[in-house]
Amino acid sequence: MKKIVLAALVVCATTGFSQSWVQMSNAPTGRHHPVSFSLDGKGYAVTGTRANGQPTSDAYEYDPVANTWTTLSAFPGPARSFGIGVVNNGIAYLGFGAGFSNYLNDLWSYDATTNTWTELASCGCSGRRHPAMMAVGDKIYVGLGDDASGDRNDFWMYDITLNTWTQIASLPGSARHHPYMFTAAGEAFAGMGHRGSVIFKDWYKLDATNNTWTQMNDFPGEARVAGTQFSIGDKGFVLSGDGDDHSFMSTGEMWRYSPDTDEWKSLTPHPGISRWAPGSFVINNEVYFFGGQNRQTFGFPSDLWKFDLTSETVGVKEQSIKTQKVFPNPASNTIYWEYDQRITEVKVYDAVGQLLVKSNTSLSQLSLGDFKNGMYVIHFYEKGQLIASSRVLVQH
Repeated sequence: MKKIVLAALVVCATTGFSQSWVQMSNAPTGRHHPVSFSLDGKGYAVTGTRANGQPTSDAYEYDPVANTWTTLSAFPGPARSFGIGVVNNGIAYLGFGAGFSNYLNDLWSYDATTNTWTELASCGCSGRRHPAMMAVGDKIYVGLGDDASGDRNDFWMYDITLNTWTQIASLPGSARHHPYMFTAAGEAFAGMGHRGSVIFKDWYKLDATNNTWTQMNDFPGEARVAGTQFSIGDKGFVLSGDGDDHSFMSTGEMWRYSPDTDEWKSLTPHPGISRWAPGSFVINNEVYFFGGQNRQTFGFPSDLWKFDLTSETVGVKEQSIKTQKVFPNPASNTIYWEYDQRITEVKVYDAVGQLLVKSNTSLSQLSLGDFKNGMYVIHFYEKGQLIASSRVLVQH
């Protein structure tokens, strides 16, 4: 069905979505499998596969205010395709993938403030292409992907503080590569992807404390592989990719996942057909989508699209939850809110869904001195029940 999409339909889809998705300045080059992330209000695209089919080590920074791309110094590690990355506490981590002749198991950190890369301990696991990578607390979890022997379902934990790797429980589902993954509400999730011609829609949650996996509800849409993903506050999102025949879908589907209810919701697709292995990053509640490969024309598009997810991060169930006013907003060091005796706990999430602060408090203030610039989501609880939420922009 997807392979007979008419050109006219594609044109209409692009026109119809133009009010929601806004086209920005093109990326410097097209590529699939870029490692993409955001830091300090800027977006980044590093490594990936160019149109000539070769891995690359180039790196670019996107400024959403100026709507411009800047070429950075090349990534100092081996050029690679099919790599993976994640952001944790204001630092980006990149690794794995395939070089010109080998599978990689290295890990690097990137500090955007100094524009410096640091090589960290390599994983004791096999080198592999397109694994899953998620961060929770001071740990990074890597697993799945395919190595020289085939698809894998093992998982490994990297301790950022100790710079060490430890093998943990394997995913209970089938071995696979090109999965989807994200961290939302302080928990790590992974699933979907494929093994050979079998495309999956199963979905799993990692209990990092007890080293166990729980199978969640299956993804309700078409089984899929090799898209992009991101988190905002306590919600996770998957975007685009190939469908259940490992070919393009007629639209670039976007779905939102709510960990508290284990439910998925279909959102506004990106313009055009879906893309294989694109990139994305989130800046101040807006997702930027770029790159990948058009599997209908086999072209390498360089266009960049922006979508404001402010309205999409609030579900039907949450609309009855009041907005707790915090001030000042933007804030630099400390935020305050009106005293409410019902509030027994406060949680703060960063823009990629990591739980940063969990505080049992009767106070009506919170220090933000150690937080980097960016958007944060604050949840207020009464005896474990979410009763209010707010967003605050931190600017030092």
